[in-house]
Amino acid sequence: MATGAIWTRWCLIIKPKNVFLATVNFFLFCVGATQVTRIFIYRQSRKSTSVTEEVKDVAKEEGKVVQGTSEGAAKQAIGAK
Repeated sequence: MATGAIWTRWCLIIKPKNVFLATVNFFLFCVGATQVTRIFIYRQSRKSTSVTEEVKDVAKEEGKVVQGTSEGAAKQAIGAK
């Protein structure tokens, strides 16, 4: 993402201006921004579900039934160990 932004600017500063190369680098910036956004959204979705799912998996392995909130499930699973 940074490479695309830096080289886009540079292509417009140098003489003669290379507009085609600036366009390619601008799209490189756009692709990088899209990927960074996708990674951020994925990590946010995994952060909210992973703790609850992991606690339930541990409890299932130990034969315990987990009910209620994720905090209660976590306390129950930790207390079982």
